[in-house]
Amino acid sequence: MVEMNDANGVQDQSFIGVIKRVNDGERINGFVTSIKHYVPCDGYVESQDRNTFEKDGKKYILKSERSVPNTITNLGNAMAARRFLSAAETLLLTHMAVGTDTGAKTSASTTLEHEVGRVALDTLTCPVAGAANDNVVTAVATFPAGTGTGAMVEAGMFTATPAGTMFCYTDFGVVTKAAADIVIFTWTITFGTT
Repeated sequence: MVEMNDANGVQDQSFIGVIKRVNDGERINGFVTSIKHYVPCDGYVESQDRNTFEKDGKKYILKSERSVPNTITNLGNAMAARRFLSAAETLLLTHMAVGTDTGAKTSASTTLEHEVGRVALDTLTCPVAGAANDNVVTAVATFPAGTGTGAMVEAGMFTATPAGTMFCYTDFGVVTKAAADIVIFTWTITFGTT
């Protein structure tokens, strides 16, 4: 689980710095900056190639990559607002899910339309207050072989598994993930416009 407080219960100042930057008229915006779809590669793969990697002794090569905007849900906006009241806010982003249906979600939605896989976030980061891009939170999640298999067209970030609050979601063109494929999402959330 990603914690926003240290072991002594002290507030994570990087998040507090971000939340302070949201001014009147500014919004929380999100963007899935990268959806990378990797497929197994049986042949020789140059280890220096940025479009390849090895995991668990298997070689993978990049099949496709795309970027798509997303929607912060009503509950996601409320979750961010509650951070003003308490650093002990218990609804923290911990998981990402993918699904195989689109079209009916709105900012009032609380779930994906047809979830087929959910994983814990690999990382959730934000620069220290005052640093460049300190108003940007970045989440990375890897859907390994056997997880989220199918025609993925939707994704969301959540506060828990199996349920949890859906903070934001996105719909995108089909990423057909075979059972042996790996898909890595990099999701950025920007607070305000600076």
